[in-house]
Amino acid sequence: MGSFSTIPLWGRSYSLTVKYVSADQTQSEEIITSDAWEPEALKITFEVLESTLPSPYWFADITIWNMNDKSIQNALLNAVWATLSAGYQSQSANQSAPMPPGVIWDGRVLQVLFDRENVVDYKITLHCIATIPFIEQAIMNHAFGPLTSQASVVAYMQSQSNGVFKTQYSPLASQMLDQKQYPRGKTIFGKCSKYIFEMADDNFLNSWMSGNQAYFTQLDAGKVKPDITYASPLPPDYVSGIPDKSVTRSVIGVPKQTPFGVIFRVFLDPRLKVQVPPLLIQLDVQVISQIKVPYPLTPFLPLDQSRQFVVAQVKHVGDSRGQEWSTEVTGYMRGYCQNLLKGIFLSTSGGSQ
Repeated sequence: MGSFSTIPLWGRSYSLTVKYVSADQTQSEEIITSDAWEPEALKITFEVLESTLPSPYWFADITIWNMNDKSIQNALLNAVWATLSAGYQSQSANQSAPMPPGVIWDGRVLQVLFDRENVVDYKITLHCIATIPFIEQAIMNHAFGPLTSQASVVAYMQSQSNGVFKTQYSPLASQMLDQKQYPRGKTIFGKCSKYIFEMADDNFLNSWMSGNQAYFTQLDAGKVKPDITYASPLPPDYVSGIPDKSVTRSVIGVPKQTPFGVIFRVFLDPRLKVQVPPLLIQLDVQVISQIKVPYPLTPFLPLDQSRQFVVAQVKHVGDSRGQEWSTEVTGYMRGYCQNLLKGIFLSTSGGSQ
């Protein structure tokens, strides 16, 4: 991606590409800004959210500051799709240039907002939502006979979308929807999303939408080894033996306990995604801030001693010319995820989870 920072580990890497529709209705693509233009690169700020919950929707707010190129400005005002990559510059021994950062957002632009801040700063914000038009807008009206499986209902929805609507299942989720049958005939009428979430709830599965897909999965996929292990950075004067390259030392501050697991921040990491099967991360830290005990006393599950958590929500925040450049992770304890799959919503101590 051109020249890059010579400061090891700390050089920010990013690239924003926008697809737009011109006056003659042709679609074009433009790289708006990237770290390859340093120090002349345009300032961008962004907030990206992915979640295993159906609400809130996946979204990205990407702001470009002080764009003075009229042609590019017009392109931004007609943007229909945005792809944002962000992370830190990295380079292996056999590379002459840094590897490009991972994609943290690739979705449609719902709205383009133009504003002015502090009198002299102009900004264009791309407000992006990752929803599936067919699932959100199409109305289904179809009757199914008795003993129709839920998987067959989803397959019918797909067949009516002309390839727009796709699904991705974990192996267990696919098996559960295939085995769950309606004892009597069933008529579906209304939005597809309504029935997708109903079927997920009926099987104690999680379902969400991203791009042109709907996802069905259990939160705990039964992984034995964590996908990523995070730890706090070592002190500057720390001397150790052979460094453990399997551990990412990028934890910011102190992780905080929640009734369901933990919330923590790391240096912006594009590997963190909400996916099928969900990521399993491990925290190799000495201290996790305890949750305050509510009064009157409401018991909650203690943290798992393994410090392993399922990635349930990811929030990327960045400012290419500011201090913000981090990822916030909401992690669920494995025991909590397993209880959800079994339909158990009370802790062993009798309180609400």
